[in-house]
Amino acid sequence: MKKYKNLYINGCSFTAGDNIKEEKIWPRLLAKKLKLNLINCSKNANSLQSIVFTSVNHLSDLSKDDTLVVIGLTWPSRYMIQFKNVVVNITPVDLDRSGFKPIHKINFSTFRRISSAVLTLKKQTLDKFRDEINFDESDIVLGNFIKYYKSLLTYDTYLEKNQNLNYVSNLILLQSFLKQNNFEYKFVNFNSSPSKFNQPRGLFNFDFSSSSGLDFPICKKIDETKIIKFENLFTESTNGGISLAWMDEETGHPSEKGCRYISEVIFKRLSEG
Repeated sequence: MKKYKNLYINGCSFTAGDNIKEEKIWPRLLAKKLKLNLINCSKNANSLQSIVFTSVNHLSDLSKDDTLVVIGLTWPSRYMIQFKNVVVNITPVDLDRSGFKPIHKINFSTFRRISSAVLTLKKQTLDKFRDEINFDESDIVLGNFIKYYKSLLTYDTYLEKNQNLNYVSNLILLQSFLKQNNFEYKFVNFNSSPSKFNQPRGLFNFDFSSSSGLDFPICKKIDETKIIKFENLFTESTNGGISLAWMDEETGHPSEKGCRYISEVIFKRLSEG
């Protein structure tokens, strides 16, 4: 493998580690294995749009000769809002439903979920921006977005298809940027398992092949050789169903043991080229 100085990582909570201690998340373990300086920009509840937006801006300030890129993929149903000096996201987890219908309340993700296009922005500055924003329906800007989001969920009969198309389009845009600027990179798809398995809570089944029903022409442009998949790694869950061997059943996120496994798989794939 070519010698780099930095390991740039972006993604959602599957990459950020949810509530796992910093030294035990897989980006930290991977950086240690590679002996590289870690630049971890992953955030809980990141949408792919925000991952693309922040990654393109961050990597524009980094050298392809110094930086190896690993991007953890996320869910199509999340939306990015660029607001003031920060980026926030809304995700189905933020919906508070009474009996699932109607939607009772929506709150934007705030806990470790705010990011910026500026790579060097300090955490204290992000915290300051966060404290200045009301992440609920009382804010004029975000409140109107919440109304729009509610309308989408209620009335758009093409919602899932539009979300998937937006997701794949953003993936292609990031792929194109990385190739155009000659960055060595890998995407990590945690959710590439066969549809015949029942997914644990929190997972979605996103397969880029034609058999998945994603018949968008743009899917043919995805470079599958750059995607690291975690498929066929299932075990019996405590409730008798199927669960992923590297998943914490309670949190629906990679466990500490799972993070070690994920770092080993990615390290092996990077070593193979």
